Amino acid sequence: MKNALALLATLAVVAAVPAPAQARGPRGGGAVETPFGNFNANEMKAAGYNPLAAEQMREDKMMMQYQQQMFKQQQQYMQQMAKQQKAYEDYLKKHPEAAAAAAAAMRPAVRHKKKRPTTHATASTPSSTTPTTKPAATATPTTAATKKSDVK
Repeated sequence: MKNALALLATLAVVAAVPAPAQARGPRGGGAVETPFGNFNANEMKAAGYNPLAAEQMREDKMMMQYQQQMFKQQQQYMQQMAKQQKAYEDYLKKHPEAAAAAAAAMRPAVRHKKKRPTTHATASTPSSTTPTTKPAATATPTTAATKKSDVK
């Protein structure tokens, strides 16, 4: 009986003490502080404990998220445009007078050639025979030996 009570007491103590795996808490938790900011321990491990590589991985992840967001917005825009186009086509089917007006608006405008002015000389307009003037002759520079005042 004493052995049974001792065994029971030992089992109660062992059950009350947590196992070492439970005492450590969740694995990989905790922040690692670097000059580039705080990183999750899992991020640092994935980067090989290199803070520069961890920062690059973080930037790559942010860029990928941004691109995914832009792609989703583009898809939503395309769906919205397709929906509007379908609604417009349905409207034109129900209203043939609007379809005719829309077709006329879509035709390119006819371009008319500009009329060239006639070059007939009339009595009121003088001909373009204005005399041309020649540019003034440029003076040649004189040297000290060619001046009369210098030669005595």
